[in-house]
Amino acid sequence: MARLDNILKYEFFHAEDFISDTFFLEWVASPSNREYSAFWNKLIEIYPDKCVEIEIAKDILLNTCQGQGLNPLEEEELWRKINKSLLS
Repeated sequence: MARLDNILKYEFFHAEDFISDTFFLEWVASPSNREYSAFWNKLIEIYPDKCVEIEIAKDILLNTCQGQGLNPLEEEELWRKINKSLLS
């Protein structure tokens, strides 16, 4: 898997860093993707201390995107930004 070479870049990541990472956003948006899941499971195996940070980041994204605390326009804008970051 080519992306395993990139695991090292996540060693010092915190929740806010994961939230702004394109590959992390792709995984949260497509949790059933085997390649993404294999990568993130391997990362947690190598850096078990990142499990909490990853869960915090996922919770923030999923709860925010489910409209908790956001009105429909804010939610739409957040999804637009996420999709834009995935395409760039």
